[in-house]
Amino acid sequence: MLFNELPGQLRSTLTSPRRRSALPRWVLFNSGSDGFLGGEEVQQVTRECMEILVAHGVGISMSTRGMIPQDLIKRLGKHARHTRVFVPLVCMDEQYTRAWEPGATLPQQRLLLVRRLMDAGMHPRVRLDPVIPFVNDTTSLLRATLSAVAGIGLSSVTVSFMHLRQGVAEQVKEEGPPEQTTLLLGSFTAQDQGGRLQRISLNRVQTCHDRIQALAREYGIKVTVCRCQTPGLPSHACPVLPPELPVPVGQQEQLSFDEEPE
Repeated sequence: MLFNELPGQLRSTLTSPRRRSALPRWVLFNSGSDGFLGGEEVQQVTRECMEILVAHGVGISMSTRGMIPQDLIKRLGKHARHTRVFVPLVCMDEQYTRAWEPGATLPQQRLLLVRRLMDAGMHPRVRLDPVIPFVNDTTSLLRATLSAVAGIGLSSVTVSFMHLRQGVAEQVKEEGPPEQTTLLLGSFTAQDQGGRLQRISLNRVQTCHDRIQALAREYGIKVTVCRCQTPGLPSHACPVLPPELPVPVGQQEQLSFDEEPE
């Protein structure tokens, strides 16, 4: 769903004379969507919201498998201290991307995006996300990705492992290669408390994580673990949030609908 009126509502919320609370220090984009995929309208709404936020001194943290336009990169580069960009890149195989990330940009394009962000003065991070058992977690595929990351001058990555929601599990059964599907689905044994999704067994996660760490050391890359996506493993400060901010608790602030958007 695309809310075309979102930029106007956001601007009204930030500038409302009735506002009593302080402005948020950071806003997270694309936690369950992608503002740079889905067409020109989606991209335009994303751009406007980002430009409104940085103009008011609010930091933005985003993740994208798309391409950020070069003019927006330059604009955000002027606010590099308040812009955090994460690029999921778990496999350099284009066939994998087309099968498991349809519509996303290809691996080499994402590397190009990372280089452009670096050239603009930002410090992008690559996420090995999601690591999928028996699909993209082989040593050869992981080595190729880590080699590519090191090749563009990055020295760290964040890793997270696949969660399996019921709808995704059904889609994998219908569309996945039979030989991979049986092994993949068999790796998910632990459910969350609500039974809404399954997680890979901790032993398998630990084994794969240790292998990624060993490969990363060959390229001088530091590996951190996403605490949200990979519970059970030691994790550092949340990579999505700036280090000076605590992990948020409670609910996020709602946009104000008291005033008509501009």
